[in-house]
Amino acid sequence: MKCTVLLSITLLGLSTLLVQCVATQQDVEYTNVKVRKMDSKVEDINKEIDELKKQTVQSVQARQAETSDRLDYLQGELMRLQGEIEENNFFIRQVQEENRDLKKLLLSRIESSEQNRSADIKKLNERLNLSEEQLFNAQERVNLAENEINAIREARSQEAAQRALEAAQRAREAERKARMAAEQKISSEPREIQPDAFKINVSSQNITESSAEEKEDEKVASKPEVKTVAAPAPSVPPPPSSSSVSNKYNEGLDLFKQNKYREAYNSFAEYLDKNPSAPEAVNARYHGAESLYEEKDYELAILEFQKVIVEHPKHELAPKALYKQGLAFEKIGDPETARIVYNKLVDTYPKSDEVVSAKTRLESLKR
Repeated sequence: MKCTVLLSITLLGLSTLLVQCVATQQDVEYTNVKVRKMDSKVEDINKEIDELKKQTVQSVQARQAETSDRLDYLQGELMRLQGEIEENNFFIRQVQEENRDLKKLLLSRIESSEQNRSADIKKLNERLNLSEEQLFNAQERVNLAENEINAIREARSQEAAQRALEAAQRAREAERKARMAAEQKISSEPREIQPDAFKINVSSQNITESSAEEKEDEKVASKPEVKTVAAPAPSVPPPPSSSSVSNKYNEGLDLFKQNKYREAYNSFAEYLDKNPSAPEAVNARYHGAESLYEEKDYELAILEFQKVIVEHPKHELAPKALYKQGLAFEKIGDPETARIVYNKLVDTYPKSDEVVSAKTRLESLKR
């Protein structure tokens, strides 16, 4: 189209030139030359236009190809994004379904946990009631055993008093018999003994003395009269001094160190009987209970440890007594009461050194 326009313009210019000028041969030749030049220029322009067309078409094709590739890439990306969106939507739906399932599961577990918690609380209450009942029974057993011990002690004291009374009666009876024998011997009339005449041995010219029986009779006859004197009453021993009582405590400690546990307990018990409010009374009570424990007299040891716990709850030996009491209950085959004692130790004396050992025993009793 551009060539047509240029050609038209050229012809129009030439026609105007031909009309205005005188048509001569030279002018015609000149005009032909100009026309040829114009034709060459037109050809050049046409070539340039063709080149431009080619270049434009190639660039357009290249751009179209690039655009097509770009469109293909964009379509691929769009499809990929659509796939990801669909995949995300699928995951979202799946997560929503899982969330619904988890919510249901969580609600069911919460309900079951509440039910289990209620059941556990009920079981704990039952165990607590059972533990209180066991503690009450253990306390009753302790009281019963304490009463039995008191009865045994009273029976022993009565037996000792009876033995002392019998011994006194035997002594008085022996004294009475001895006095009666002496009175009978004194009141009897002495025999009159006539000595025999001396016998003369003619051969030896020796005098034979009287026999031994005759001499004894003579001695009895020559005794003066003896007055009866009543025997003095038996003397009562004085009460023991404070030093002797304190010596009983030290003696108990020495016997305990020598593993003579029964003798040690007797010494501590005698010390407590004579001086129950002494500063060493709580130590004597505890060591006496330990002596019984080492002697394997666990029931009586439990009672003695209980006295330390009840009479001296703020003393440093109270948690030790509780711990040894729990061990004694284990020894007699009563683990439930032992647990109660250990828990009481942990609750009442949480800062004592025996808490760690008590917790260890509780863990071992759970197995």
